[in-house]
Amino acid sequence: MIRILELFGGIGACSKALERLGIDYEIADYVEIDKYAVKSFNTIHNTNFEPQDICEWNKDMEVDLIMHGSPCQDFSLAGKQAGGDKDSGTRSSLMYETIRIVNKLKPKYVIWENVKNLLSGKHKHNFDAYIEEMMKGGYTSYYQVLNAKDYGIPQNRERVFTISIRNDIDKGYVFPQKQELKLRLKDMLEDNVDDNYYLSDDKIQMISNWNCYEKPFKKVYGKNSVLGTLTTRSGAECGGLKVYSNKLNDTTDLQEQCLKIKNATKKGYQEAFEGDSVNLAYPNSKTRRGRVGNQVSQTLQCNDSMGVVSNLKIRKLTPKECWRLMGFDDEDYEKSSKVNSNAQLYKQAGNSIVVDVLYYILKELF
Repeated sequence: MIRILELFGGIGACSKALERLGIDYEIADYVEIDKYAVKSFNTIHNTNFEPQDICEWNKDMEVDLIMHGSPCQDFSLAGKQAGGDKDSGTRSSLMYETIRIVNKLKPKYVIWENVKNLLSGKHKHNFDAYIEEMMKGGYTSYYQVLNAKDYGIPQNRERVFTISIRNDIDKGYVFPQKQELKLRLKDMLEDNVDDNYYLSDDKIQMISNWNCYEKPFKKVYGKNSVLGTLTTRSGAECGGLKVYSNKLNDTTDLQEQCLKIKNATKKGYQEAFEGDSVNLAYPNSKTRRGRVGNQVSQTLQCNDSMGVVSNLKIRKLTPKECWRLMGFDDEDYEKSSKVNSNAQLYKQAGNSIVVDVLYYILKELF
C-alpha cells in the first residue's frame, strides 16, 4: 500500500496512474484550494475532501509519496514570467511550501511536474534552488523533459519531471523510454459535436492567411455535398469558408485539402489538414508561430483555445476531448461534468498532468 499526498492536487492524475498500474494506494490527503477542482476530484475518487490552502497546511502523517505540480503561471511562456523566487509572493513561489512539507514529513519519494520553461535562463535558478533544498533535506533528484506524445497521448505537451528519492533508499532512477505513438488526434475526437463548437467564418478569417496568392478565385464544382461549391485560388469555399488546396482540382477528398493558418515566418502560413490541431489563442497576433499540430494537439491551456480541422472547418475541442488528451477516461469526465461547468472542465484539463506520462514514470519507480 502506497500512501500518497497530492499537493496542488488538481483532478488526481497520480491516483489514476497508480490505479492503472494495479498498485494499491491510499490518498492520505489532498491539498487544493480551487473548490471546483475539489468537486471533480471527489466525484472521480469517491472522496470527501474540502478545499485547503497549502500555506496553512501543517498536518502530521505518514506518507510514501508526495506528488505536486506547483503553479506554473509565473514560469510559463504564456504568463508574465514573474518567476518563483522565495518570498516573492508569486504563485510559482509556492513550490517552497512543498519543500516545507517534505522536510516535515520526509516521504520516500517526491515527484514534481512543471513547464519546460522552468529550465530556461530566466528561471533556471529557481529550479536549481529547488534541487538544492531537496538535497539539503536528504534527497537525490533526477529530472528530464518528457513529451506526452512520446507516451501514448497525441498532445505535444513538454513538461519537466523531477523525481526526488530519499537518500537511504535511493538506488538511482532511469526515466522511461519513449513509446510509439499509435493514436492520432482524430482518434480522441467525439463522433457528434454541437454546432456551437464550430468557429464562424469571421473568426476563422482572423487566423487564416488569405493573401497567399494573387490569382482571382475560380469556381470548381464538387462531386458531393460534403464541400458543396468549390472555388479556388488554389483553394475552395465551403459555406462561406475559404479553403486552400495544394493544387487546382475538383476533388472533395478531405485529406488533400487544407487551410492556410497565419504563421509569423517568411512563408506567412502553415498548412492545416483534416485532423490537425489549430491553436486559436491571440488570433490577430502577427508574431505567433507554430499554431498547427500535425495530427496531434498542441499543448492544452486552461481554456477552449485549442481547435481542430474537421470537415474543412475549424472547431474548438470539446471539454471531453481535452480530458481524453490528458489521459482521463470518459467515465471520469462524465462524473465531473455533472458537478462543473464547461469553463471549469477546460481549466481542469489544462492544469492537470497527463496520466499516461505518470503511468510510465511510476512504473519505473515501483
